[in-house]
Amino acid sequence: MRKPRVIIYDDDTIILDMLGHFFVKRGYEVCSYNSPTVCPPLEGLADSCENLSPCADVIISDYKMPEMTGIERLQRQSKRGCTVDSKRKAIMSGHADEGLMAQCRDLGCRFFEKPFVLSELSSWLSECEEHFDLSQQLPDRRANSRSAFKQEIEYCLHSVSSQEKFIGITFDKSNHGLGLRLFNPLHAGTEVKIIRGLEVPHQRGIVQWCSKQGENTYRAGLHLL
Repeated sequence: MRKPRVIIYDDDTIILDMLGHFFVKRGYEVCSYNSPTVCPPLEGLADSCENLSPCADVIISDYKMPEMTGIERLQRQSKRGCTVDSKRKAIMSGHADEGLMAQCRDLGCRFFEKPFVLSELSSWLSECEEHFDLSQQLPDRRANSRSAFKQEIEYCLHSVSSQEKFIGITFDKSNHGLGLRLFNPLHAGTEVKIIRGLEVPHQRGIVQWCSKQGENTYRAGLHLL
């Protein structure tokens, strides 16, 4: 019989530590992250969630975070087939308003206002725990290999003879990849060479995905070779 698992997202390390301690005392396995983009489907690496079983028993996300809000995070998960019951997901925020709470109701998730009333959190968890199936094995915690990483890089398209240089900014990394903010579009399958900004000189990579974020900004996932 395994421990119940909680995934916590908050860019405030004090909140991560406080909630982590609370859940450990309650007997949970805790996965805590300071970036909402560590879930692979949210990065665009897959059109749908590849996990046939839920990745956690409970998911709690801060509302206001870099890259995307907690609401946007849950919306993208739902769109791509997340198997964690929405009733066992929660959004937390220090700035509650009716619009935000209405979005939480539409998603079917719980809302908690900061600072926390731990008795309210405990009561909600007790309701969730009645529906846990601790005999069901959960997927590996692959997201633990990703971490926030901000660094300006200079790169060129490896297959183009002109070697025109471009600038990008990383937002997270893993052992085999990078999340990038770019100012020009790239296409999946394109090979790039990172000239400056990483420890390995002339590091090459393959673009896994690229999506438009603003008028002249894009986000992309890069698999390092």
